[in-house]
Amino acid sequence: MKRVIVILLLLVSIAGFAQEDIRKNATYFSKGLECKYKEDVSGAIKNFEDALRFMPDDAASMFELSEQYVKAGKMEEGFEMIKQAAQLDPENKWYQMRLAMFYRTLEQFDDYIKVFEGLTAKYPGDVDMLSNLIEAYLITENYDKAIEKLDILEQQAGVSALVSEQKVEIYQRQGNTKKVISELEKLISENPENTRYYSMLAKVYMENKKEKEAVKLYNRIKEIDSSDPYINISLLEYYENKKEYDKAFDELIEAINNKNLDFNTKANIYEYWFNKHQDAKDIDQQALRAGNAFLVNYPDNKMGYLVMASYHINKQEYQPCSVMAQKALDYDHTNYAAWQYLVICDGALRANDSLKKHSVEALQFYPTQPIFYWYAGVSHALDKQEAEAISYFEKGRKFVTDKNALMDFDSYLGDLYHSVGETEKAFQAYDRVLNQDPDNVLVLNNYAYYLSLRKEDLDKAKAMALHAVELEPNNAIYLDTYAWVLYQKGEYKAAEAQMEKAVKLLKSPDKTYYQHYADILDKVNKPEKAAEYRNKANAL
Repeated sequence: MKRVIVILLLLVSIAGFAQEDIRKNATYFSKGLECKYKEDVSGAIKNFEDALRFMPDDAASMFELSEQYVKAGKMEEGFEMIKQAAQLDPENKWYQMRLAMFYRTLEQFDDYIKVFEGLTAKYPGDVDMLSNLIEAYLITENYDKAIEKLDILEQQAGVSALVSEQKVEIYQRQGNTKKVISELEKLISENPENTRYYSMLAKVYMENKKEKEAVKLYNRIKEIDSSDPYINISLLEYYENKKEYDKAFDELIEAINNKNLDFNTKANIYEYWFNKHQDAKDIDQQALRAGNAFLVNYPDNKMGYLVMASYHINKQEYQPCSVMAQKALDYDHTNYAAWQYLVICDGALRANDSLKKHSVEALQFYPTQPIFYWYAGVSHALDKQEAEAISYFEKGRKFVTDKNALMDFDSYLGDLYHSVGETEKAFQAYDRVLNQDPDNVLVLNNYAYYLSLRKEDLDKAKAMALHAVELEPNNAIYLDTYAWVLYQKGEYKAAEAQMEKAVKLLKSPDKTYYQHYADILDKVNKPEKAAEYRNKANAL
């Protein structure tokens, strides 16, 4: 009798503990949900883990934990939790769907498909399940099965644009043009006012060399909706492919005028057209039309002014170009092209005060662009501000990547350093140029002449001056330099011959040439002729 009583008491005790575990599990699960809704991830994880401590086979806590683990960046733990939940309760579709999502994230597509195949078998009328399975087939490029399920989806939900568009995409991937056309025709039949489908079908016709069918559809689009934002682009492409460039450009202008087409697209097609057709004979007139179209439609935008500035600079109309560039800067004071146009026009117009001002301002926005250092240097040099000019050229040459441009900088620096008496720096600059281009005739001449004035390294000066004359034998400047180098070397007869050529080539009287000729004539014992040219020099 005592034994029976003990067993009964033990059973009651065990039952008590089980009930207590269930209660605690429910409490922690409830707290976990509270934390979840407050987006307290760490609190949710702790409570759901505590819930599992009291009921290790609680699939609901596992399901919730899988989500919280992912939020905490613990993908593996989350995956393990949902796998266990799905095994414990395989009939719960939510567990299966989340497991499938994990498979997809981890790119385990076979398992992803297997789960949704099972779910669609259990829930044949559930469109969401079917859609997920179709997506799985598309991801794995199982197109035939995707089409099969899309057909089922269409039977269940009716003809829809989404299903038909997915079919079109699949047929395109398979290269099944006939099916693509058939599906698009069905879309047009179901949506006769939707111009997008006409455009899609027209593009297919274009790709398959059926231009006549394509242009019929494009014109149909214009009939349905002349303000369709992309019809002009489509027709532009069509006419361009047919090499009917005038008609294509007319469509570009219509596109710019189309109020429903966004500005960025207009700017892009403009850039595309003018980059591709920049050598066309009527490109200037096209630029004029496009620029005016932008100005009419976007008077408060830089685009039209930039286009017009480009047009005028190509026509070498610098004053109107400068006006347009300045207007562009009024709407965007950091625009690189506008600043570039502006300084080029200043230079061409010889507006040195403006050139100096604008080039220095441009450097505030573009401190690594050599062109603005160049114009800043030139403008300061023209105002006899050699120190400032040298500073700009020295800074600018550090950003030059083009070999020819770098030689231009160094050539100018050589002249500037010589003008301020820093001869060694001048010669270093000239040497840098000649190391890159031994035939740089301007540097050869200047370098040789400055050496002759210093009566220094005259053999080198003679070689450079001779090379300059060989390169341009009818240039009076280079002949004069060569003659003067020969004079400094004491080769007076040779100097006379070269100076005589130089004087004959002069287009107008020049004091320095006459003075040089007179000095050389003195050395070859021709005092009367020397006096004649000295008088000519003094008279000038």
